[in-house]
Amino acid sequence: MNETIPRNQPKFHHKHATVKDYDFLEDDGFRYELINGVLNMAPSPIRIHQKIINDLSYIINDFLASDPIGELYPAPFDVQFNDKNIFQPDLLFVSKDRLHIITEKRVIGTPDLVIEILSESSYELDTKIKYKVYEESGVQEYWIVDPTKKSMKFYQLSGKSFKEIPYDTQYPSLVLKNFTIQPQHFFQNLSL
Repeated sequence: MNETIPRNQPKFHHKHATVKDYDFLEDDGFRYELINGVLNMAPSPIRIHQKIINDLSYIINDFLASDPIGELYPAPFDVQFNDKNIFQPDLLFVSKDRLHIITEKRVIGTPDLVIEILSESSYELDTKIKYKVYEESGVQEYWIVDPTKKSMKFYQLSGKSFKEIPYDTQYPSLVLKNFTIQPQHFFQNLSL
């Protein structure tokens, strides 16, 4: 690809891009993702989005401090699923025996757990497009957090498809063994 990628637009789509094009992007302070061969610039997250990332990071890292079964990374940290998809999940977890997929630059391969926090601009991406890539790539567990509805949905890979896992008051993670989260309690304690 020899064309110059525009930098002065608030949002752009550049068709038929690859990892090579993504790596050519300059660090201009914006967040980009390569989604099915299209470069997308993500808007800055709003306050509640960041608060949820911070609180989930704190809770999960507290668990990992006593049971170091892997590593958790918040966005922005790239995950290269293939030549046409590089995402920056809000949170990603890689188990200890798979840490070799983490490089200084990005994760090259499939995280064990991915967490996305919905926003108005990311709803379609997180619930359909990224959902499908996560599923096809073999992400073992996918959480979708909805700040508006104050709810969480949990998906576990069953064969080659995600299956939504119902829960009463708490969800026991498949990947973070011995870790449970109570979504209602989490949102009640979310201070803004």
